[in-house]
Amino acid sequence: MTHHFEQTCAYFTAARYMRTVEQVADRIFAPTGLKPAYAYIMMALEDEQPQTVVQLAQRLGYERSSLYRMAQTLERQGLLQMTSTGRASSLALLPASAAFLETANQCLAEFGQYTDTKLGADKVAMTCLLTSNNQKLRSEKHD
Repeated sequence: MTHHFEQTCAYFTAARYMRTVEQVADRIFAPTGLKPAYAYIMMALEDEQPQTVVQLAQRLGYERSSLYRMAQTLERQGLLQMTSTGRASSLALLPASAAFLETANQCLAEFGQYTDTKLGADKVAMTCLLTSNNQKLRSEKHD
């Protein structure tokens, strides 16, 4: 039997792409001193704050526990404040986050330019399909 999963398997092709794009993102976001995921958390808070861990986890597609651990790291770095009320933890940016966010936003712009150049017109179609298909699979998770 010959397998063709390298071209036809949604899991394998998405994971292979993710490994490649993660290497690129790690390189481009290196000036932040943290993995790109931390920059995206901070930028999501820059867009709207405060947000609860649950709200942010749902928005970004992380497990609540993973986002909570990342928020703890950002809090230790002095970039955000986590306030617990009962079982809910609210996240808000601290003044020290301004320099980090300036760098993160520059990295995001550079990443966008890099992927625009490398992927061309395919980028828009790909991100639309990934977003749509992610929503379909996430809704299946809750059925």
